[in-house]
Amino acid sequence: MPRLSARVHLPSGRVARLSDEAARRAAARARTPDVRPGGCMEALEILEAEDVARTDAGAPIDVRGLSLRDFHVLRALLVHAGVQAEAPAELPCENCGEAFRVAPSNLLEIAPFVDAELDDPELDAPFDHEAVHGIPAIRVGTELARSIRIAARTVEEALPLFRAESAPTRITPALVVAMGITALGRERRASAIAKALAAAPDEAYQAVADCLYEAHYSARLVAVHRCAVCGARNDLDVPWQREIPYEVGEPRKARRAFPDLDAFEAMVTSAADRIYRARGVRNIDLVVDDGVPACDDGGEPLLGCYTPGGTDATLGILRAPEIRLFYRTFQAEHRHDRSFDVAAEIDETIDHEITHHLHHLAGDDPLDEEEHAVIEKEAIRRIGKREAARRAGRGLASELAGFMRTTWPLFVIAFVATYFTFCR
Repeated sequence: MPRLSARVHLPSGRVARLSDEAARRAAARARTPDVRPGGCMEALEILEAEDVARTDAGAPIDVRGLSLRDFHVLRALLVHAGVQAEAPAELPCENCGEAFRVAPSNLLEIAPFVDAELDDPELDAPFDHEAVHGIPAIRVGTELARSIRIAARTVEEALPLFRAESAPTRITPALVVAMGITALGRERRASAIAKALAAAPDEAYQAVADCLYEAHYSARLVAVHRCAVCGARNDLDVPWQREIPYEVGEPRKARRAFPDLDAFEAMVTSAADRIYRARGVRNIDLVVDDGVPACDDGGEPLLGCYTPGGTDATLGILRAPEIRLFYRTFQAEHRHDRSFDVAAEIDETIDHEITHHLHHLAGDDPLDEEEHAVIEKEAIRRIGKREAARRAGRGLASELAGFMRTTWPLFVIAFVATYFTFCR
């Protein structure tokens, strides 16, 4: 079990000094009744205990005065170190459906918080609490609200939300205020906003919850689990249980249905005929694959892929080059993104794979190199530059040790041969 990091940097720029021993002593004490293990109130009790959390200057941290973003990082670190318990999540892989069981906090990358590398323009961007943020329509009285405004909240201001985290989900005016929702469309009354959210369709409410997560949680509080079967990347919230309810309201209203396999294949064939002519290519096999999608090196399920043709000096062409589109990836993107344009994405995917084909014929594929560079850059963004360097160093040392383990007899033979040659 890892120890709680002694000195960490928080999203606000604060530095916190943490005591692993004091935190474990505090966690072992009797909890307040009705406090959920692994929850926000338990984390608050631990962090407020004597000597657990101090400023860089050594003064006790006013935990209740912290922003929610700072507090949730500290809570995630407590769970990651095992100070707070976390029940494993049992989930299906989003790509192949194979079940897996994992404690998400065990996979959290904490190096950026330890190494002060919280400067990524996307992962560490501050949330704009003054702006309005677009959401799917929610009926508020006689109007439809399509925007939300979320104010910053401290731990003290969010206590009603913390105290309700183990209770049945019900949106009340007090919880609206604790979440920081100050406007839903033109409505500013907490009672009216609570009523509207309680009756909101799933898709709209979940967009609100996503916005609240973005406002009050660091984007770095995500663990990546790679499926052992298909290699797909599954992103998991850390901590896995959060105080903001993600599912309330009525069943989602029907959306435009995704094309069935036959209709999808017809769309692909039509698009390919048009794009092949425009790009001046032919004799590239086109396949619609409705099985488990392949993944890139980063674990992202592919919309499409290109496979070069194979040739033989005696037999000639063994197989034609191939463009393959993955039906289930398109289906998943359509399900997760209400703005996903299936026809436009089919066009873009086919055109993209033709570009790979033309680069292959030219003997160099800079697009492939660019895609691998993006994957590598994304990995470094998540784990941090210093941690990436440390892992590279450990990998080199491991390879060197393995090389020495397998080749030492050769060195001994060479030494003995040299020795006897010298003696002669």
